[in-house]
Amino acid sequence: MGLTKTYKDGSTPVVAIIGSGFSGICAAIRIQTQLNISTFTIFELEPDIGGTWWSNTYPGCACDVKAHNYAFSFEPNYNWSCNYAPQPEIWDYLRNTARKYKLYEKIHFRTEITHVAWNEGRQKWVLDHVNLNNGEREQTEADIVFSGMGPLRIPQIPKEFEKFEGPKWHTAQWNHAYDLTNKRVAVVGSGASAIQVVPSIVKKVKFLEYYQRTASYIIPRRNATYSSLWKWIFRTIPFVHFIYYKLLYWSSEFTVAAFSSKLKDLVPRKFMTLMAWFFRCVQVRDKVLRKKLTPTYDMGCRRIVVSSNYYPALTRKNVSVHTEPIVSVKGQTLKLMDGSEQEVDALILATGFHVQEIFPEGFMIGKEGQCINTVFGKNPHTYYGLTAPETPNMFFLLGPNTGLGHNSILFMVEAQVEYAIKTISYMMEKNLSSIQVTKEACKEFIDELDEKMKGMVWSSTCKSWYQNDEGRVTALWWSSCTHYWWRLRSFHPKRFVGVKRI
Repeated sequence: MGLTKTYKDGSTPVVAIIGSGFSGICAAIRIQTQLNISTFTIFELEPDIGGTWWSNTYPGCACDVKAHNYAFSFEPNYNWSCNYAPQPEIWDYLRNTARKYKLYEKIHFRTEITHVAWNEGRQKWVLDHVNLNNGEREQTEADIVFSGMGPLRIPQIPKEFEKFEGPKWHTAQWNHAYDLTNKRVAVVGSGASAIQVVPSIVKKVKFLEYYQRTASYIIPRRNATYSSLWKWIFRTIPFVHFIYYKLLYWSSEFTVAAFSSKLKDLVPRKFMTLMAWFFRCVQVRDKVLRKKLTPTYDMGCRRIVVSSNYYPALTRKNVSVHTEPIVSVKGQTLKLMDGSEQEVDALILATGFHVQEIFPEGFMIGKEGQCINTVFGKNPHTYYGLTAPETPNMFFLLGPNTGLGHNSILFMVEAQVEYAIKTISYMMEKNLSSIQVTKEACKEFIDELDEKMKGMVWSSTCKSWYQNDEGRVTALWWSSCTHYWWRLRSFHPKRFVGVKRI
């Protein structure tokens, strides 16, 4: 049966999309192409689209998912330059895609959504927003809202570094005006951003003080380039690119077993651990340094990073790796717990993001005046990370428990958008003004998820941004992408309740 694309009176719902990263762009394209909805608006805080790929412009910034899998399935890119696309190429891909579907004319740039509230009487969402160019405040009503703000958007900047008196910045707010040449530079953090930044600046700086709190597991980055011939083949010969895309997808899917802590998955888990151990031994011959760079937790508990130039960068003579905690910052000097001090010219914070803070306090008010931040608390209860009982007609793209540790997150985005489209189509077919998931459906999902997480390495004793401060995994999906798609392949009307249009 096909999708219902209008209400019986020929109208379509008004849709508001918050954010123009991959999630927002995907939602905008699919509601156009699958439901013929043109009554939508995209609200974007920044002056251009891209989300995390607009804001993260630090040296070495690139995707750690293979490029041909890091594109919409309905909009392949045949012109990636290499296996792991750099930030400029990804940003260009998004902008070109937005232009193709004429989305720029639908986007309100430099517009900050300050408050979102459900009006039960009108059966609409009311969005307060401010134009950052002129300070003008406005209000918009929408029947449907897609939240595409993403989890990696609010930089985490520890307060102790506010005392640093020299130039300092977070990797997501890179200061391109400051020349690092022949400077003593400190980099704090050892996650994916730091592992990309360090090799990219180490030859330029005079000396690099590198502060690592927790070592990361590193696997090789085989970043082969695509020749003009390969690009021509992908673009011209039928099915070649499709087959290649599927091969990349399934090769990633099979690695999900390496994140299981069950005995039956011991072999893939040990194989991945051995590969990382061997790679570290080959690239780091200094035993003292190697010990510093050796993780003490189960592989996969924290994000695994792909890099072939990180370890060599840390073995250079102009690099010092510190594992002692920073206890104080005074002027431009960082003091460690062992009493040592390092004075630097600039401070770079690769300290991650506030992933667990989904919305600011009071930002979103749902049914019965409930603050969504308060209702969710540390343990958000949603239906497959996509919607909640308190938020009718609201779809969270890349919401709680939809992150991945093994494959392209864009697959999850597309699966969520497709389910949202089926939900909107059902609303129009049944002439509903609103639809909301039941509390029972959410509880069933959360109970299963918590039980399944007990068998995954993410629930082990190590701390990561995957977990809340109680140790519960709230950021990741527990299984394969295919399993997630299978669960959402059809709309489940019995798990929702609706309100008829008047």
